[in-house]
Amino acid sequence: MSVNKVLRKALVSGAFFVFAAWLNPTQALPPSCQNLSVEGEPATVEFVIDGDTVRLSDDTRVRLIGLDTPEIFWRNADRDPEPYAIEAREVLIQLVEDHDAVFVFVDDVRPEDRFGRRLAHMFTSDGVPVAALLMAEGLATRMIFPPNHLFADCYRDAENQARAANLRLWSLDETQPIPSTHLSEDMRGYQFITGRVTRIGFGRRSVWINLEGRAALRVDHGDLGYFDGIDFEELVGERVEARGFMYVSRGENRINLRHPIDLVVLESQP
Repeated sequence: MSVNKVLRKALVSGAFFVFAAWLNPTQALPPSCQNLSVEGEPATVEFVIDGDTVRLSDDTRVRLIGLDTPEIFWRNADRDPEPYAIEAREVLIQLVEDHDAVFVFVDDVRPEDRFGRRLAHMFTSDGVPVAALLMAEGLATRMIFPPNHLFADCYRDAENQARAANLRLWSLDETQPIPSTHLSEDMRGYQFITGRVTRIGFGRRSVWINLEGRAALRVDHGDLGYFDGIDFEELVGERVEARGFMYVSRGENRINLRHPIDLVVLESQP
């Protein structure tokens, strides 16, 4: 049986119905995603697990770098898929079928994640970034984790394009940033917040960007090299958006800020 038929059979057996309109990505990619220098190895995609994970013909599982798509929860049949999870997988399946399952996989600095999956950027044979296609369609959000930050500008711009158009995921309440004054002490995991910077603190191990409410963004000294050229003190008074993994310490909500692309100034003060 061909790869295309295997993929299609797998989708049908999952008893999911998706409108045909999802099958053809329609959003043009931003200029930063055009003519990228791509050097990697071609490989055959055997199976699409979800919108951000595939299995290759040699049984290698690849977690795509730069994006996150909604969860399907294959191991828990009682849980409904997250909004647009099925659509993201369906679009990726169609891309695989349209390109005869052969793609170029570009490695970054870190080769594997903590689950032993290979980490790589996935491109069509003519150099189109698959992660950016999904983000431009509003079916994925950007997620950058240094030291793997190749093509970060492309991914940022593709997401911003979908967000500006209020496409799919960005039309949902749960994808909107949470004000720093509205955070609760039980919040954990990857979060997207907004708030005004009240002060900057410089510690032995970290730079602290304190926000309104009991919230702070922490930049570890080991990541400061990515923030080269940024004057943190100039952020005081600015309203910013930030994303990253949140934890609570001493009654304060904190996010480890890993890369400057995850800190956006929303407005400037006169």
